[in-house]
Amino acid sequence: MIQLKNVSKFYYSKGMIASGFSRVNLNFDVGEFVVITGESGSGKSTLLNVISGLDSYEEGELYIEGKETSHYLASDFEEYRKKYIGNIFQHFNLVGSYTVYQNVALILRINGYKKKEIKEKVPAILKRVGMLRYAKTKVSKLSGGQKQRVSIARALAKETAIVVADEPTGNLDSESAEGIAQLLQEISKDKLVIVVTHNYDQFAPYATRKIKMHDGKVVEDEQMKPIKEEQAPELQVSAGSMSAASKLRLGLRNTFNIIPKFLLLLVVFLFVVVAVFSEYTTLKNSDEEASKMGYNDYFSNYSENRVLLKRNDGAPFTEQDYQTLQAAGNVGSLVKEDILLDYMISMEDDQFYYDAYPKNLNDFKAKLVAGRMPETNKEVILAGDQDDYYLQEDTLDQILNKTYKITLGQDTTVKVKIVGIAYEEIEGWWGTLYLQDAMLEKMVRESYGSNSKVTTTAGDTNLIYEAGGQYYRPIASDKVKAGEALASEELNGYYKNGKAAGQEIRMKAENLFYERALDLKIADTYNKKNFTAKTDLNDFEANDGAIFISTQDYRKLFTKDNYQVTVYVNDVKEMDAAIKAFQNMGYVPLTLKDTLVTMGSELISIVQVPMSVFLVVAVFFIAYFVIQLILRSRSSYFSILRMLGLAKKSIRRVLDVELAAVVNIAYGLFLAAVALVRQGVLHSEYLKTLTDYMGISDYVILYGVLLVMSYFISGKFARKLFKKTAMGSFREEE
Repeated sequence: MIQLKNVSKFYYSKGMIASGFSRVNLNFDVGEFVVITGESGSGKSTLLNVISGLDSYEEGELYIEGKETSHYLASDFEEYRKKYIGNIFQHFNLVGSYTVYQNVALILRINGYKKKEIKEKVPAILKRVGMLRYAKTKVSKLSGGQKQRVSIARALAKETAIVVADEPTGNLDSESAEGIAQLLQEISKDKLVIVVTHNYDQFAPYATRKIKMHDGKVVEDEQMKPIKEEQAPELQVSAGSMSAASKLRLGLRNTFNIIPKFLLLLVVFLFVVVAVFSEYTTLKNSDEEASKMGYNDYFSNYSENRVLLKRNDGAPFTEQDYQTLQAAGNVGSLVKEDILLDYMISMEDDQFYYDAYPKNLNDFKAKLVAGRMPETNKEVILAGDQDDYYLQEDTLDQILNKTYKITLGQDTTVKVKIVGIAYEEIEGWWGTLYLQDAMLEKMVRESYGSNSKVTTTAGDTNLIYEAGGQYYRPIASDKVKAGEALASEELNGYYKNGKAAGQEIRMKAENLFYERALDLKIADTYNKKNFTAKTDLNDFEANDGAIFISTQDYRKLFTKDNYQVTVYVNDVKEMDAAIKAFQNMGYVPLTLKDTLVTMGSELISIVQVPMSVFLVVAVFFIAYFVIQLILRSRSSYFSILRMLGLAKKSIRRVLDVELAAVVNIAYGLFLAAVALVRQGVLHSEYLKTLTDYMGISDYVILYGVLLVMSYFISGKFARKLFKKTAMGSFREEE
């Protein structure tokens, strides 16, 4: 069954070669009770390790049922041990944190037995070795003799044809040793039992064969008793694959069976969770902040929670639209005069100059620090930052109740009186001017006029005016009747008879929101000499080429209707959901942060992303080395599993489950802490700041990163465990 032909074992250490045993030739058969004896260092234990597949050999050939094994890999020897070998070790190699029952059940799980079968077999085996009453006792609390009986029970549970025992009575008293010898003799009736001992007399009454070794060689091989034919049954093979459920159960048990180890791993993974989470949110925070450091040639208000809305059908907003939007979820406030949010105006007199954004008085929420609320259309409230140089408490009286000029567009001016002053947190050198509805409507109309393209068709020619230009600019004038226009006599050249007066023109205004046209009649023309008389204006050079129309027609061309509104969302993290909701309601949304031109994101990608990856990798290796130190206390356990025949892949899965369980607990504790922080139960500015940039998908990504990290750590540890033979790995951990 087992044959050794000129087999030798050598050890390599620090450039030196030592011989374990040399050129051994032996045959073993089922039914034998073989006792291998010799002084310490004679090579008997090394020979037993080679026979049982725990150690490799360097010379000769080992045959198992006539098959060569010199080509075997470590995985082949693990399968051999699993199918054929039941080990009884000198130092027991039991799992001290397991109960007697769990130690014996462990080998059955490794060999693929089902839970029901395990429950039936284990009590019977424990009864056979006299340990049934200790089934629920932890092995660490047993005596040496009791531990050895459990070790034998574990070997019996495999139902293999070969049982090897290395100094099974070496640490026992004489009475316990006698009991173990008798038990092994009983086992040998239908198995091959090979015992290594330095005390042959303990086994002499039971041995069928005695082998003596000296200095790595077999010096004696004596048949002590004949083997009856009925004592040599056919070789039994007992092995199956460990089920996924058993791997899961074993991994979960190992998670908690040593509490100090579990707590240490939990602390390490909590550190990993917080470290990776911090780096991830820092990256998102940097990207978010970089996205705000941009510019836009059209918009001035870049608030990250600002969303511009237009109707899908291009129609102006109605009161019903305003009510619908204000009632929508996640909407904090709504600004009807949206176009004015990006329309900075300047107030001035001989001694004071101040820039501000106009806003509806209805939106004023602050408290007045000086003055009163407006009562007429031309009365306003000025709000600015408390640190503003012009708005210090001792200078407010110099501003209050004074009238200031505001220029709208290129030539339209209005006068307003500041009757109230308030403080607001404003990030900039400007302020806010709160006005009544009538004044705001005028500003909206002037804003349309300043941002529209106006095409005047004179004869067969289209004359274009765009913002910033001078020629063909429409100007409202009370001296022009409705339906008529006063034009520069330069327009004479666009008509066949050389005369513009009495001719028809068409003025069309186009902007982002609408197109509107008016058909007018040129009532008269002007030149430099008669300009003032016909317009009541003095600055001909600044207005030359303009087309004067009535105030009524000007209002028709540049409507007071509102085609765009701004809503400010409460929770920026839910912006995507808000955008989708607005679209479903029939609006076209645009977030201001998406309009910015910025280099921030590119810099983040170029610099910080590689740095973040480096830091996460560094955390991985730090965690690995710490976890490796913690798991080192478990190396002997995994080495025992390997010696019992559990393959590398299965050990890896058990370790995967164990580390994944700790990761899940650590992550669960972290999520609980985050939830408590968000609910205000737990106060932690650090966690609160980190969670501000996290969404559900981010938590899922982070969880995946942690699982992958634990998977690689377990894989790296498993590879290290299997770099050597089973016995070599075990010796390293002793």
